[in-house]
This record gives sequence, structure tokens and C-alpha cells, in this order.
Amino acid sequence: MEALEATSNGTKAVPKTEETPKRERAKRVLPTLPSAASVADMNQVEYSGLADRTAVAWDSLKNYEMFSLSADGSFPMMKCSRSKAVRLADRQVMMVGGGVCFRVSLSNHPTQNKP
Repeated sequence: MEALEATSNGTKAVPKTEETPKRERAKRVLPTLPSAASVADMNQVEYSGLADRTAVAWDSLKNYEMFSLSADGSFPMMKCSRSKAVRLADRQVMMVGGGVCFRVSLSNHPTQNKP
């Protein structure tokens, strides 16, 4: 009987005797975020924003876009991924499968007070 030789594309395959070691990736050294030492070091701020009057589908929001479940823009949230959102009030992550919401955009535009 003849021994069969492994071939590939008409060339003889050379059996591997030694495995090549995998290179380890260099770890990135990233700076940390600076934190305030105490509440006394923080400033009080107020943001104004605009909320859409018409509801949009969850799928039409881009990642990291702010939205609210109510038309008045209360309790703002942010879309993190296709299936997750975070409540900005308490930073709790929620799983989302779909639905409608109202876009919220932070703005420095002057607001018009209607009587």
C-alpha cells in the first residue's frame, strides 16, 4: 500500500512541527477622568433644551442621542446601543426592545416665553 500525501493546490503540504507563539497586544495606557474632591468643589449648572413635539421610533434614534418618553422632555434618557438606554437622573441602564420617544436636544438658543 502507498502512503497518501496531503496536497493543497498541487503543492505538497509541509507538516507543522512547531506552533508559532501568539503575540500579546500592548496594553493601552489611558488617562483617568479627573474627579472633584468634594461637592464644595463643584459648580451648580442649569441646562435648557428643546423637546420634539412629534414622537419618533426607537430605531430612528442614533447612539448617544438624548430622548424622553414624554412630550414635555421630562426625565431625559440617552440611547447607548441598539437595545440599551440609560436614565440620566440615576444612571440606570434599561433594556429596550422598541417603542416611540421624543428627541431632546440640549441648546443654548434663547427660549421664547409665551404668555
